[in-house]
Parts: sequence; C-alpha cells; structure tokens
Amino acid sequence: MPQEIRSAIADGKRPKPVERRQMVRVLVDEMRRYEANPTRTQCLTVVRNIIRQYPKSFADIAPDGSLLCGGYTSLLIQLKNRIENVNRDRSFSCHRSSTGKRGPTDTYGCTRFQPELPPEETDETVEQHRQRLEEIYRQEGAGGAERAEVKNLMELTFSLQRRHINTLPPPDIEDVKSKWPFLFMPRYIYAHFELLTDINVLRSLELSMEECGRAITEYFRGKPTNKDVKDILSNGEDNEMALHVVQLLMAHFGEDLTGLILLTDVSVTASDVETTLSLPASPRLILPVSGATGQVTIKGWMITFEGRVISEGITPTFAAGLAAMFAIYYIFNLQYQDEAACTLEFIQRRFIGINPERGTKAKRGKVVSKKKGVIVQKKSSAVNTHVAMLLKNLLDFEWNFI
Repeated sequence: MPQEIRSAIADGKRPKPVERRQMVRVLVDEMRRYEANPTRTQCLTVVRNIIRQYPKSFADIAPDGSLLCGGYTSLLIQLKNRIENVNRDRSFSCHRSSTGKRGPTDTYGCTRFQPELPPEETDETVEQHRQRLEEIYRQEGAGGAERAEVKNLMELTFSLQRRHINTLPPPDIEDVKSKWPFLFMPRYIYAHFELLTDINVLRSLELSMEECGRAITEYFRGKPTNKDVKDILSNGEDNEMALHVVQLLMAHFGEDLTGLILLTDVSVTASDVETTLSLPASPRLILPVSGATGQVTIKGWMITFEGRVISEGITPTFAAGLAAMFAIYYIFNLQYQDEAACTLEFIQRRFIGINPERGTKAKRGKVVSKKKGVIVQKKSSAVNTHVAMLLKNLLDFEWNFI
C-alpha cells in the first residue's frame, strides 16, 4: 500500500479521497490476480475485513460514532465500480494498444504522431520545461493557462507529451494529468490536436456547422429515416445547431445519445458526476443543462474518460465541448466506441475533414460468416458503409440545396 495509506492507518486517521482511490486500485489489482471479475460477495468479504481492522480510517461513521449500514457501503461501491471499469477497459482494450508497437489505428489521421525534439532542445531541457509547467500550475492553477510562457512551453514540450502518451503499455490517464495538467484544459486540447493533425478542430467544426448544419436538418426533414429522427425534428430547433445535428445523426444511425453524450442537472459538479453517474470507460461529453430534454440550455460541459472527469469547459456551447471530446480520441490514441462509431466517423469526415485513404478509428466488429455460419472478424473498410451512404446522399442534396 502507498505510504500515505499506511500512515493514515497507523495514526487512526482517514486518508484523503485521492489516496483512498489509489488504495482501491491496488486492492482491485491484487484481487484480480486470483479472480478476473470478483463477485459482490467476494468484494464484501474483503471490505468487511478492512473495516473490521481499520474502522477509524475507512468505515462509514454517523455523527454519533455508530457505523452506517455496517460501515462498509461506500468502500464496497468504490471497489465494485473499479472492477467494472477495469473490466470495461478489457472489453474496450483495443482503444489503447497494449502490444509492442503502435498500429494504424493509433497514428490514423496524425501528421506528427511522434515528432523529434525541437532543434534547440535536448531531453534534459524539455524535461526542465515540463517541470516549469508543473510549477506554474501548482502556483496559479488553471489561471496559469493564460500566460504566454505556458503557451510557449506547451509547444516546446509537444514531443515529450507525445512520448509520454505513446508509452507502451499506455499510461494511466491520471498519471498523464499529473505530468501535464495544462494539457487537459480546452485551449491546450485544441492546440495539441492542431500540432498533431494540422487541423484547428474547433474552427473546423464551427465552420462546418455554419456551412452545412441547416442542409443536414432540411435533408432529414424531407426524408426522415426512422421514428427517432421524426421525434427529434418534432421537438423543434431551440437547441444549438451543432447539438441538434448530432442528435439527428445519432438517431439516423440508430445510436443512442448516451453513447456519446450524457445530460445532467446544471448544478452538478465534476465530483458529483464521478460519484452519481455510471460512467463508461470510453469518452463521454457531459452536458449540465437546464430545460426539457428536447429543448436544453447548455451551461458549460465536461469530458469523462476511464470513469473520471478529465476536462471541464466554461464556454457554454455544445460545439466547444464536442470539438474537445473529439480531439481526445486522437490525442490519447483511442478507438471510437461502438455505441457512437458511425456518428464519430461522420463528424471526422464531414465536419473535421480527416479523410485518410486507409484505416479507421472504429473497431472491427464480428459478424456471422455467410459461407461457414460461424462468427468471424469483420473485414475493415476505409469508410463505414452507413456513413458513406449518408455522405453521398447529403452531397447530392446539398448540391441542390439553397
């Protein structure tokens, strides 16, 4: 166990939340050496033993000093959530390569996946720059992001950022965040993506929505492809155009909105999101909103990954949040989750303009072989057939759309 946990136990004190989470990670790793997916009963046995030995440090205690429901509920929930997240990661394992080399999915769409150091820099100097960034963040927090020095140092250390991210096996997202705290702020998510792909992701998305958002809406209005599309059209267009378009796209592709976006109450904090929502391992855009589901008013946004909030934006536009979340897939070498793969590929090709001749960010699914009648790996295609058909139909429609 970490020294902080051992000290808390020795002193009969409660460890800090971050230390407790670290303890839970260690516990789960140890348990999974014997059982890949421990049951609730097995977890309860472990948790009860911990509470029995160290009640002052880990038990749920009421103000009068009595144990709440045996004192083990919150620790049991943490343990089970961690196990579920880890096992989700296993089914989602292809999103971050664990093999000895990087594949085409990781480098897909990138022009500077692993660049060389700037000519005037060495390994020692870029590490000094990184430490300087850490120092500024400790002193000024998020406010330091506005400093010209931070902008310059983030550009100078881009090669080191890529080296850390591209390490195999992939680093824990919290480890990356501890080394590069500014990287998880919207302006530097956009900046990193631009250095990586030569594309200004936010500007591209905003321009695309201005240019073709209305045409996409009118296309579906004239040819609604299913009941879900009709329902969204019937709700009106009080939402921001970008959100309305994404809702239509997901409905058309038969993808549930929760595969990409989770709506929550406007008063919810990042901590609330992590403790109250069931967060999948793959990225989600969290929208704190007011108003009915059909006609929401966006009040900022958050991005979750691996069950944690990794970035928050105060810009109250859906496009700003969507651009940042889309960039996350490329920055951290992620595949698109199955639940939103078609929509994300459409955004990639039509709105962002990433159209390599080969490769894809989507996983290769499994299908039943028509010849043998057994489940086989699906052949990968350059463009998802559903996405390709919609792109073609929209192109035909926009050609005549005024």
